[in-house]
Amino acid sequence: MLSGSAQAGPRFAKEWLSHVSRTFALSIRVLPPPLEETVRLAYLFCRVADTVEDDRVLPATERIALLELFSACFLPEPDLSAVARFRDRLPESWRTSPEDDQFLSWHCEAVFQEYARLPVAARRTIDGRVQEMCRGMAAYAARRDESGWFFLDTVAELRDYCYYVAGVVGLMLCDLFAWHEPSISPARLELMNSRAVGFGLALQFVNIARDVPADHLRQTVFVPQELWRRYGLDAQSALDPEKREAGTQALRDLLIMTQKEVEIAQAYILKLPRRAYRIRLFCLWPLLMSQDTLVKLGEHLADVLDPSQRIKIGRRDVRRIMATTALCASSNLLVGGMFRRRNRRFQRLLDNL
Repeated sequence: MLSGSAQAGPRFAKEWLSHVSRTFALSIRVLPPPLEETVRLAYLFCRVADTVEDDRVLPATERIALLELFSACFLPEPDLSAVARFRDRLPESWRTSPEDDQFLSWHCEAVFQEYARLPVAARRTIDGRVQEMCRGMAAYAARRDESGWFFLDTVAELRDYCYYVAGVVGLMLCDLFAWHEPSISPARLELMNSRAVGFGLALQFVNIARDVPADHLRQTVFVPQELWRRYGLDAQSALDPEKREAGTQALRDLLIMTQKEVEIAQAYILKLPRRAYRIRLFCLWPLLMSQDTLVKLGEHLADVLDPSQRIKIGRRDVRRIMATTALCASSNLLVGGMFRRRNRRFQRLLDNL
């Protein structure tokens, strides 16, 4: 462990990933070494952008400026002077912040130093996607109203927002897989790209549904007003215990939307070359964990809006997913069977809600 120091050179990116995302750090280890390092650095850049966009203290104008400065760090080559300008505009408290994401952001020069060693083709893929993410996040950075609340009005806005925070990641991963795996033909890549956004949205929608109470407590509501209003609610009163039944109906609609993206993500994984075993595992693990979480949310829908509850799968479930997929990841027949069983289980839940 680095214990608050960013002076560990090449170790920083690898070790700090486990600080900012244990789940992703668990999955990434299965990737082939050249791809593992590349995806790790790309993910850390996305976390920096997300940390800036999601900060509750910095004014919107400052967050927009920081996202623009961060975007400028990537082209035409990794520019450490631009990184220094970005870092120097961050709050000084982030230098030694106990918040892992803030500490990473202030010390991201260590990540850029490793990034400069990547092949140019890999960097070009990451450059464009991170910059697209920054542009999209900047567009939403000013959405908090005067009282500090962040709302999305429509389902279309939810999809647009999630495209920039997760769909872009799906596309970036898809392109990096094709860069690393020569068996991915242009025709296959086109099919994969058509479903890669769904892969990112599926994971993000599950996170949103699971975290409604926690997000609400920090005045952030990603479930759009359009869904709440169908049942006579507004986002600020979504957690009102007296309106819990109506709130769960709005949440049910979100889960239905999520399942549709899950099925697109399933089709995406089935298009990955069967010989790309480790890439398949890397994608299967988070999707199956998210789908099992989705089923659990459906099973405990009445509790999802209760701030005292936390609906999630356990470590035993995670170990089971990892063990079973290790045996069948190369078989579309077996993987498809895993998908279909979960899809049927979720549909039975919906039929009874």
